[in-house]
Amino acid sequence: MNINNLQQSIQILPVTEQYEEAARQLILDGLEERFGFLDHSFNPDLRNIIQNYSRNGGIFLVGLQDNKVVCTGALTKEGATAGRIQRMSVKQSHRRGGLAESMLRKLEETARQLGYRELVLETNNEWHSAIEFYKKMGYGVDWKDEERSYFLKALD
Repeated sequence: MNINNLQQSIQILPVTEQYEEAARQLILDGLEERFGFLDHSFNPDLRNIIQNYSRNGGIFLVGLQDNKVVCTGALTKEGATAGRIQRMSVKQSHRRGGLAESMLRKLEETARQLGYRELVLETNNEWHSAIEFYKKMGYGVDWKDEERSYFLKALD
């Protein structure tokens, strides 16, 4: 399936109980792939995605293809005029198909509707593909530490 067909075949909507476990598993699978192991004591926010991401105007989105979760992304409040992008993940078999771009654009659209003027996010320094993706999408590195790169993007 080409990129346009894949992007058009997904439906992006707020997570529901029906998709919460699949969303959790997709994210954990991605983390295990990236780190080579999975420590279940980390990521307590994933134990109850709906509750943890619906506070203070936050939203957790899933991308569905054929009623299956293939990508995720969340937006939480960072400050009065800033939002934070979190939990961006795409199922391994669906990567390089434009789904992360579709998800990020939907999160940015939602942030604008909520009145945010800027977005922040962070990713591990070793995740070069993620860093390049965010740069391509207009995010600039605001600062770095030994482990992570912190990005910022002003919304139009």
